[in-house]
Amino acid sequence: MSINTITTAIFDLDGTLIDSRSGIVNGLKDAFLRCGLEVPPNAVIPVGPPLYDTILSIFPNIDTKMIEKIADAFREAYHRFDLPVSKPFPKTVDMLQDLKELGVKTYIATYKPKIFSSKILEKYFCGLYEDLITPTELPSWTNNYENNCTKSDIVEFLVQKHSINPNECFMAGDAITDIEAAHKNKMISIAANYGCGDNLHFAHYSANTPEELCNIVLSLVKNEQYQQKAV
Repeated sequence: MSINTITTAIFDLDGTLIDSRSGIVNGLKDAFLRCGLEVPPNAVIPVGPPLYDTILSIFPNIDTKMIEKIADAFREAYHRFDLPVSKPFPKTVDMLQDLKELGVKTYIATYKPKIFSSKILEKYFCGLYEDLITPTELPSWTNNYENNCTKSDIVEFLVQKHSINPNECFMAGDAITDIEAAHKNKMISIAANYGCGDNLHFAHYSANTPEELCNIVLSLVKNEQYQQKAV
């Protein structure tokens, strides 16, 4: 693919800009226990998908009322487990500062509820992003597990809201849904392989460390050739 002048950057939050795995996992474990459920020993709690999808990946046969009960318990536990331990990955603050100095507008697209994500962003990335879009901004949003807002929907809403030119934009994220969202919205994709996702081989670029993400991003913005060429 040809690389145009990059004027806009879109980033996922958890697993891409911030390391929040331990807080989310411990918060979910606490929520499960409060609801009388014990996580199977070999279960892997995914970080990144919507909360309801994460719950169902561990306990696929529970009913709607229990899903909502666990979600409420997690939201209550989040302040005690996730917010205190979440922190930026190395170089991510510097990267966003560099983008701002270079005149690139940065946006955040995340499943993390706005009440939580805004606090993290204001704590570490204050003044370094233009807007934060979460599912609650979408007209189709419903606050229950039947909500079907996808990451592609979130990014599409962001593109329309700010009149973003996809040909001058990239999206970076650590989940399959992030890469799919970039491709569906016809923009460059960057996989943050150090995060929580896997099977991201179909991204245009792949970063195995936060430092590598920073190098890829700045190379694209400066329109310089990076050693890992886009496909």
